[in-house]
Amino acid sequence: MPEALTPLFSKAPWWWSRPATRWLLISTLLAVAGLYGLPEWTDNPLLHERSPGPLLEQARLRGKLVVGVREYSRPSMPGAPVRREPDSVDAALAQALGRYLKVPVEMLGLASDEREAALRERQVDVLITGATEPAARTAVPVPASAVHGRGALIALRTLALPEPEALSGHSVCLAEGSPYHLPISKRGGLVRNHPSSLQAATAFMAGECDVLAEDLRLVEWLLQQPDWRFYRQLPFEVRQETGGYVQLPDTEPQTVTWLAAALRDWQRQGLQDQALGQRISDFGLDMLKLENGLVCH
Repeated sequence: MPEALTPLFSKAPWWWSRPATRWLLISTLLAVAGLYGLPEWTDNPLLHERSPGPLLEQARLRGKLVVGVREYSRPSMPGAPVRREPDSVDAALAQALGRYLKVPVEMLGLASDEREAALRERQVDVLITGATEPAARTAVPVPASAVHGRGALIALRTLALPEPEALSGHSVCLAEGSPYHLPISKRGGLVRNHPSSLQAATAFMAGECDVLAEDLRLVEWLLQQPDWRFYRQLPFEVRQETGGYVQLPDTEPQTVTWLAAALRDWQRQGLQDQALGQRISDFGLDMLKLENGLVCH
């Protein structure tokens, strides 16, 4: 009688039992195999034929577009130098603007208290700020994502918040520039900004806030992880009002018109959703690093 076959994962390695690790491995394999069907860059000749206006024409003549972006630390080995990286969505948008202008891009990572001065003093040509309320100078809105426009809220299972208005007076952890900042503030939530989604999530788990607000897809993934079994998704959503802003140093109609057209094209091609999906993948990878003892400075 032939020996019974052994199931494929009956003797799986220890890391396979961890949902975060499985998710990371599977998503990586799918990406490598090309099964996501991620959009490829399609040149838009209309944007090249149309003048970008005098503010961005200066970048063309210089041969380089300088873009101010959000920047924050990601997990690194204990004792290793702090590794700061540009926000992945800001970086993707910055590179897209450079391709539209047909010039290379230099990204300047800026702390929140450095951004206005960098724009005012012309250290950058444009400033990408996420959905933080812009200053009075020209700010061109980034269209809200149709795929990632829905946000969800997480709270301890013992916290009863049956409706959006119940947020009033409760602290909410958010990533800086989160598109859910404004709708939560309108409902009376006390926003607590953190440099990144990862730092907002870890602050929430440390008890610094009553609620965590994030992309619905990221929330659904979090609630599948063992460490999040004491939390639940609240029974209402928040919706993006904008996907963020790109700020210019001055009001100049032709530049504003060209930049708005570029942002619409970036969304139309599916590149905005691709960048937002990559941010969720990065979050999962960083959470896995934290679980395995790496440090987020």
